[in-house]
Amino acid sequence: MLENEQLFPTDIPKCEKIEYIPLLPQYKKLINIQWIIFFAILLIGGGTFYFLNGNVGIIWAAGVFAAWGIWLMLKLILIQIGFDRKGYAVREHDIHYRTGYFTLKETSVPIKRIQHIEIRQGLISKMFGLAKLRVFTAGESTMDLSIKGISLETAEDFKALLTQKMMIHD
Repeated sequence: MLENEQLFPTDIPKCEKIEYIPLLPQYKKLINIQWIIFFAILLIGGGTFYFLNGNVGIIWAAGVFAAWGIWLMLKLILIQIGFDRKGYAVREHDIHYRTGYFTLKETSVPIKRIQHIEIRQGLISKMFGLAKLRVFTAGESTMDLSIKGISLETAEDFKALLTQKMMIHD
């Protein structure tokens, strides 16, 4: 007969503390540069609109520019806050990624559920020597875990390790 005993919080074994590996500092530079480029494009677009459209008042334009500056500063501050909280860990049976600004989001994927792994490296990421490790699991057509801000060598090493462990679990 199937037993289904009730568990209480005091009965649940405590999870061991995971030691997360921080992302490379170059990744923070990359994120900052990407956002500065985005905000520069917004500024150029807004400036072009202002000079081509004679109906826009100087007060309205100054307000938009002030909002743009505040938004840029807040985004750059959030990057600084969130970056130090990001990290990853690969253990014997699972892989973890942690991110978040004010609250932490931790994603864990058991190795036995991994279907395939890919490494991505964009043009700017390549200039910084960075890569993204993407992990896909069974039952979903979307990626379940993406670790950005690691070196290409580390991504390749993890892919080889995880691929080997996936074969053992088959």
